[in-house]
Amino acid sequence: MAMTEDGLSPADFAATAARAIAACAGLTARQQAERLGGDGLLGVTAGEEVGGLDLPAAFAVPVAAASAGLLGFPLLETLLLGRLLQAPLPDVSRAIVSGAACATIAWTNAASAKPEGDRVVLSGCAGRAPCAADVDWLLVRVGDDAAALVPVTASGVTLEPTGLDLAMPEHTVRLDHVSIAERNLLPAGTWPLLQSDALVLRAAAIMGSAEACLAMAQEHASTRRQFGHALAYNQAIRHALARHKLGLESIRHAITRSLFGEASALERNAAFLAAASYGVAISQGALQIHGGMGFTWDVPIHRHLRRILALQAQGDASGLLRALGHRYVAEIEPASEAAA
Repeated sequence: MAMTEDGLSPADFAATAARAIAACAGLTARQQAERLGGDGLLGVTAGEEVGGLDLPAAFAVPVAAASAGLLGFPLLETLLLGRLLQAPLPDVSRAIVSGAACATIAWTNAASAKPEGDRVVLSGCAGRAPCAADVDWLLVRVGDDAAALVPVTASGVTLEPTGLDLAMPEHTVRLDHVSIAERNLLPAGTWPLLQSDALVLRAAAIMGSAEACLAMAQEHASTRRQFGHALAYNQAIRHALARHKLGLESIRHAITRSLFGEASALERNAAFLAAASYGVAISQGALQIHGGMGFTWDVPIHRHLRRILALQAQGDASGLLRALGHRYVAEIEPASEAAA
């Protein structure tokens, strides 16, 4: 793993992030923001001028992975917005990094924007905004590749709860002629850059949940006894656990490739798709090994599965896979024709 000039490695943040997130158990979303902001985790990649640590994106990966502690707080979105807003809206970025304010992102659909004097009026509907009811600010896509930061309490903003994740409910956001300051409209090109960074952090969050599910499955298979033997005595279960371990390491390797060297958008897409595919398989496999126990609130495997499916949908895994398929076909067609 790459290190900074100070000798810091991304792995150094893993244990710290895990302890800080574990200490958030039982706190409200606001209290979690204040706690994590005080621990310095919300500004890992944000600049020092807004109170961040100004570290490379690789240092946010172990923090996102530690969110497998099933936070009820949009950690991934906070990490992204603290860095994204530091230049255009430094006051908002500083509040987000410190935990004094909370923000989230609506990941699907887009709004339209119309200038109106020194203001901008937004209309439309955006979806899959985690914890939108508990935050101060909401980022929505505008048009093809711009974005706008909207106060959740602004007139014309309506929130409708949706989604599978009970701990971090998603919301559909309806914007009915919502007026915002002109500086809150971020320029074209903002959204693709945000999505690129989000893919890696989503992959890390899925990896954290998948790793937690696999650890629970391994422990259950080793300690649960049936017909005089541990479940792991069954060779089929041992083989399934081995396959899931291989899938987990594949996610880890794909994330590493997406962050270091001359990684392109293709590597980031591949990291997210690997996590989305293997993460679901690992969590479903762990659920199967636990049987009915895996659906109880005391065994949080089903909660991890819900979180993974939500992250998969927020990143539009099916659409991304379809686009990569079209790209692959377009690239091999000329070669096939030449060979013929």
